[in-house]
Amino acid sequence: MTTDDTPISAVEALIAFARRVVDDEAARALIDEVTRELTGRTVVRPDQHLVPLRFTLRRRLDVSGLSGVGDVADGVLWPDGTASVRWRGEHPSAVFWDRGRVSVEFVHGHQGASEIEFTDQDGEAPAPLDEPALAPAAAPLALRRVVEIALNKPVPCPDCRRTLPCRCVAKRTDGRIDSVLSALAPWLTTRNEDAA
Repeated sequence: MTTDDTPISAVEALIAFARRVVDDEAARALIDEVTRELTGRTVVRPDQHLVPLRFTLRRRLDVSGLSGVGDVADGVLWPDGTASVRWRGEHPSAVFWDRGRVSVEFVHGHQGASEIEFTDQDGEAPAPLDEPALAPAAAPLALRRVVEIALNKPVPCPDCRRTLPCRCVAKRTDGRIDSVLSALAPWLTTRNEDAA
């Protein structure tokens, strides 16, 4: 509990305690270790660039008599250690395991009658991300106002030519685009330094 009697979670309390004792990086490492120990999964940060690993559950002996033999399920081992399994066959289903491979092998391995065969290799580099598009240069305020006025300008309906709402089903998108483009035309024909 906090001093104002607002309840906090055990994780929030642990973070607060850890930050009083050590720096933020050490507190993060402690929380990551506690998460791994309590949940069996790893905290994955956006900057780690880890990839999920695909696998197939291959069954040599059908102990239950339901799933058959061969490749009976497809799965993904996620970077945090959890796993998803999608069963093949006439009655497919999906199951998610917080403790990942350990749970999949324990529940579905049938003491060696089934095995996990990975399609991807551990440590495989992730596919390169597309280069982020450069943010467009901030448009001058005058240009922004021209576009704003053009967007709010009444556009006639292409069917009945009314500018007020009408019962026509026609879309006014083309008219709106034409309005914005005509407002931008002077800006598009000048150089950037002239437009500013």
